[in-house]
Amino acid sequence: MVDNKLKRKVRTKFFRNSFLLIFAWVVVTLLSPFIFFINVFRFYNKLSRYLWTISIGLDQLGGSILYNEEDWTVSSYTYYLCEYKHEFCWFMKFINFLFGKDHCKNSYEWEKDENKKPLV
Repeated sequence: MVDNKLKRKVRTKFFRNSFLLIFAWVVVTLLSPFIFFINVFRFYNKLSRYLWTISIGLDQLGGSILYNEEDWTVSSYTYYLCEYKHEFCWFMKFINFLFGKDHCKNSYEWEKDENKKPLV
């Protein structure tokens, strides 16, 4: 009986979170282009900073999708995995090839100080 309640609770949580994910994804996908163009005019004087913020947000989305880490970009978490867990080093080399020598390391150092959130 307790086992059935737990299963039901887990199933309910899964479906609720799945619905929220799909809903958020659809809303963001549909509204982002319009909001982006409005904000280009709103933040015209700070356009470079606005584009940087969007880039970091998309990179963190990638980190969430790839690694289940919400506050870390793909580059910095890949560096962490390679350096401390000896995993995905090939991916780190590929990222560094695309974005320059020590890109992942520099990203990790910046985010480690910025996030002040320990990695487990």
